[in-house]
Amino acid sequence: MDKINILNKVGLLTAEDRKIPLKHGCDYFTFETCLDLSEPIRVIPHGDPTEVSLQIYSRDVASFICWWTHFVQKDLNGFSGFSHVKFESVGFVVI
Repeated sequence: MDKINILNKVGLLTAEDRKIPLKHGCDYFTFETCLDLSEPIRVIPHGDPTEVSLQIYSRDVASFICWWTHFVQKDLNGFSGFSHVKFESVGFVVI
């Protein structure tokens, strides 16, 4: 039986598929990047906060990473690791 990936296609993601935009919402933030996380992950708060607690930020980042690992990473043929992933905060600072 062939495996269906996150894009509802059979098999692993192609080089072209890996660059498809990804947008995922969590409790306090939306995360925008591409499927293979090779582009910086833009972290956009819901609403207009200019300051966000480290606890809330960390919780949503962890939630996004868990979701991505479960639903996307399995469809990649190789991943360089989270130490290579860049996060960009959009319009807020973590306090």
